[in-house]
Amino acid sequence: EKGTPGFTATAIEGKCALRGIENADIIFSNCFIPAANKMRPGGFSNNTKRVLESSRALVAAACTGLVIGAYDAALQYSSMRIQFGRPLAHFQLIQERLMRALGFASGCLALSVQLGRRLDKGSSSPALPALVKATASLWAREGTKLCREIMGGNGILLDFSVAKAFADVEALYTYEGTYDINMLIAGREATGFSAFK
Repeated sequence: EKGTPGFTATAIEGKCALRGIENADIIFSNCFIPAANKMRPGGFSNNTKRVLESSRALVAAACTGLVIGAYDAALQYSSMRIQFGRPLAHFQLIQERLMRALGFASGCLALSVQLGRRLDKGSSSPALPALVKATASLWAREGTKLCREIMGGNGILLDFSVAKAFADVEALYTYEGTYDINMLIAGREATGFSAFK
């Protein structure tokens, strides 16, 4: 607990993504933990699995919101930004990128809804949240990248929100298990073989 001798928590500063979330480095140095505060044997694994299943579902939902928001911003921007006498959205390559981003956003939404339904029913294995988190973060990463490209130089400015979504998705791609680790968790269940120990 806070104030326990030997326990320190230092806020992580200077993050470029997920700036609204406070993260900290936690250090235990000669810190006494009373028996009442320790987890029972076997409790760590079960508790951790449940937390990761829920948090991976939340990350997938966050990815969905970010890519949908980026798509909406890129669609609005490209419909209003005039280039060569016409809105950017008039051009074929812009439309292709918009539709690809919409496809990624729609896929993220479908996966997140399906996972939520399975979790509500209690019929999910650890592999499904891992697979959905990995896939949604990959698709959101690709979708926000396309939206940033549509906006050209303005796509890297915080004023247009796509740059922030792009940075946040990069963080989501990595935490709650990296893309690769989550795919290996799902792959272990699908194949019956563990590719890691």
